[in-house]
Amino acid sequence: VEVDELTEKVVHATVFVETESQKQIVVGRGGSVIKQIGTRARPEIEALLGRQIFLELQVKTRPKWRRDAAMLERLGI
Repeated sequence: VEVDELTEKVVHATVFVETESQKQIVVGRGGSVIKQIGTRARPEIEALLGRQIFLELQVKTRPKWRRDAAMLERLGI
């Protein structure tokens, strides 16, 4: 997950997957799975930041990102 933008009230983040089929699984039917991920993650992020936020998640396909040293470094892995 990469945080694209962090403002006082909004966190925009991207979840990376390697294939379109993984993306379909993470998004879920009608966005149900990604919504559930956001709902579960938001309280933990709010606790870390010490304030309420709006969490906006998107899912992007990036083939072989787990083997890309530059990408891993960018993500802090």
